Amino acid sequence: MSAFPLADLGFQGTLQKKIATMKWATLICLLIFTIATESRHLQKRHHEQHPRLINNIVTAVGKPVVEKLVLVMLAQDFEKCSLDEHLKLHEKIMEAVDNCEKHPEEAICKKPAMELYHEIVCKEEDIDQIYPWTKDCCGKEEAERIKCFFEHREYKVEEYKIPNIEESCKAHEEHPQRAFFYYLSNIAKRHPKLYQPAVIGFAIQYNQITTECCAAEDKAKCFSERMPQVKKLTNYLEDKQKQKCRIIKEFPEIVFKGLTLVQVSQKFGKAAFEDVKKVTEEIVHLNQDCCKGDAVECMIERLEATDHICEAKDKLSTKLADCCAKNVLERTPCILALPNDESDLSKELKKYYEDEHVCDDYNKDKLTYLAHFTHDYSRSHQESSPQSCLRVAKGFEGFLEKCCASENRVECLKKAPILLEAALKENEELKKQNCDALKALGIKDFHIQLLVRYFLKMPQVTSPTLVDLTGRMTKIGVYCCGVAEDKQQTCAEEKLDILLGEMCEKEKETFVNDNVHHCCINSYADRRKCFTNLQPYAKYVAPAWDESALHFDADLCKGSEEDQIRKKLELFVEYMKMKPGTGQEKVKEITETFRKSTLKCCTAEDQQQCFKDEKAGLLEIILAH
Repeated sequence: MSAFPLADLGFQGTLQKKIATMKWATLICLLIFTIATESRHLQKRHHEQHPRLINNIVTAVGKPVVEKLVLVMLAQDFEKCSLDEHLKLHEKIMEAVDNCEKHPEEAICKKPAMELYHEIVCKEEDIDQIYPWTKDCCGKEEAERIKCFFEHREYKVEEYKIPNIEESCKAHEEHPQRAFFYYLSNIAKRHPKLYQPAVIGFAIQYNQITTECCAAEDKAKCFSERMPQVKKLTNYLEDKQKQKCRIIKEFPEIVFKGLTLVQVSQKFGKAAFEDVKKVTEEIVHLNQDCCKGDAVECMIERLEATDHICEAKDKLSTKLADCCAKNVLERTPCILALPNDESDLSKELKKYYEDEHVCDDYNKDKLTYLAHFTHDYSRSHQESSPQSCLRVAKGFEGFLEKCCASENRVECLKKAPILLEAALKENEELKKQNCDALKALGIKDFHIQLLVRYFLKMPQVTSPTLVDLTGRMTKIGVYCCGVAEDKQQTCAEEKLDILLGEMCEKEKETFVNDNVHHCCINSYADRRKCFTNLQPYAKYVAPAWDESALHFDADLCKGSEEDQIRKKLELFVEYMKMKPGTGQEKVKEITETFRKSTLKCCTAEDQQQCFKDEKAGLLEIILAH
């Protein structure tokens, strides 16, 4: 999304799914689904009239919201079209909506809203010429058609160019409705996988910021200070949504259910287990629909979920009152932004291993016992990431299995604190190690350290990809080491989870090596830990030494500072690919020599000649034994 957005107004694996989570599957199945009695609200939702008819939706959310939703859907599905083209098709769909309000008995009005939408767009003249994939999608049954449209959403919007602020403000003032439609269309184009209510919410924010900044004395300063924050949050929420969909798609269903339970337990730290289960069930269900691409179901269920949370606010959290007083579109972002409720539980959780009836209670109903442990551990360890909480629950299940089958179960159970403390100690040590290294080395050398470390783990990855991956890891370190200490581990693991999710999605198409593949498919909860613990890939065969592959020349001085750094690091990776056994001290020596040479040559009068002269000395160090 542009900063001044009015410029253009006018590795799939199946083995782990079968065997790696057998006991864990049992645990997570319980975590959410030992609900003997569904809540009144959930029962109501599951027995609502399905499919969703357009008139029901208009009644539920109002026509203005439907108008916005339709435009967002069009922009996400057809990113090549201009705003005028979107509005033309939008008008056709809204005419059908108006007709269904007046004549609900007509056959098309009795079809699901998504089917009505698809029938109209699929009949649009030349649609299959502009978007060839529609020829296949439009011929499918509706459930498959929804999925097909969703999978073809792409981001290929031209790079943003800063417009003239005065002209943008004039357009905003003279054509306010068109301006708002532009926000909807442009955000949707640039974030095709972001759920539609969020797109609408961000459009409202952009509209408000533009109104206020256009009235400010220093318009440029106002825009430059306020727009990037919203843009950053938009990217973050889309990244999180994509990661949820990856987890739902790539791992057994129980994984996302377990992750959601932990997150809800931490959000509502004082809530009872039964109330947390009910919220978890609804959130899991709506995300499954959102990840299928059903925009209507996604929107309605999100609004319903916040309604149900607000109806139960007195049971869930005292912090919910203000959010629940807002309108339906503002509730969800408000609730998500609320700080977690701190539980008054002791972190030691002694009742789960000191009580004399631990094994009797566990063996009587293992699932219920483990579920309560996971809920209590998550809410009493707010400083631990959801992934870390899942790892602890997984480990505790194995611990109880072992101890309760032991002849001396009492002595065995006494070791529980060691198990629970080990997870916290590991988190703390990893966090301290990385933040201390970042502080000691500085950003550039910390990036180089990561680059060497991950090159050894995955030497087959291309130089640009490896530099980008470790660069993003470095940015995560910089950001998360700067937040409050009790938030650092959650911050880092959440952002790394998204990054590794993206990498593993690409790994399905471009195989890296057996070790990387194993980390991608084996266990969601352990994935970050698996990558952290990866050893150098022993089977890598380095290509023969080729001096011509090392482009040590004046091109290293061209472009922005970021471009120059990227090119230098890519050159460094190309060297390591041919000399993978270079030791730490040697790497340090080469790095320092390279740094001095590039600094000297990029300030020289004849840069190319300087690099030519310096290259011989650098190669001498590189090739020295």
